Amino acid sequence: MTAFYLKLCITPMLMLGISLAGNRWGTRLAGLLSGLPVTSALVMLFLSLEQGPGFALGAVPGALAGLTAVQATYLFYVMVTPRVGVPVGCISSLVVYGATALLVSQACSLALSILMTLLLLTSIIVVTAKYSRATAAPLVQVPRWVIPMRMVTATLLLLAITASAQWLGPVASGMLAPIPVIAWPLAVFAHVQGGAQEMGRIVRGNAIGAAGVLGFYLALKLSMVQWGVLPAITAAVVLAVVVTFTLAKALDRR
Repeated sequence: MTAFYLKLCITPMLMLGISLAGNRWGTRLAGLLSGLPVTSALVMLFLSLEQGPGFALGAVPGALAGLTAVQATYLFYVMVTPRVGVPVGCISSLVVYGATALLVSQACSLALSILMTLLLLTSIIVVTAKYSRATAAPLVQVPRWVIPMRMVTATLLLLAITASAQWLGPVASGMLAPIPVIAWPLAVFAHVQGGAQEMGRIVRGNAIGAAGVLGFYLALKLSMVQWGVLPAITAAVVLAVVVTFTLAKALDRR
């Protein structure tokens, strides 16, 4: 019961903090923050506590497949929406997410997931480079209901994954962990209200954050058995933050 109340408290507060920071300091920071493994870390933490570290480690391959699918979705969205518009782009991108996650997870190859994620996030960074050089637009004002929606969605996702983990199994549970409950609505609203430039900033930041998420899952894979659940997850989150902001700073210098 204690774990249930922790989920209800921690998850929406983290979503609130990230959303407010993005609203205050702009879409570039919002993209970076939304790319961090916030939901992923919470899912892995509670899977470890409730199902055991072995179950959480078994979820890592599925999580990496999900991360690959997320990046494929963003790349597809950036490239297709200039031709088909936002509504069709959203629907077709979700289809791409499901198909990519299924195909990559069926391959059962950790190396393939890592390679594809690196290729996809590199492609996104290259494709969105023009948006990073563009003059910053005014902050996109999202509707008031969007932040509560993110808080509720993230909390419900965490509750759903952890409650059905035994039925879903580790791979499917892990695949659901990287779903971008913050970044996807943020990117779409930025696109609708601020245009392609603002959307590009969000997607670019999320791709940079994906490098940190990749480090997060690999760190968990290597350290959870030796270090224990809490130290391993804490170290993995710190690594994700360091990788994300180091890469962002390095790209800013180019």
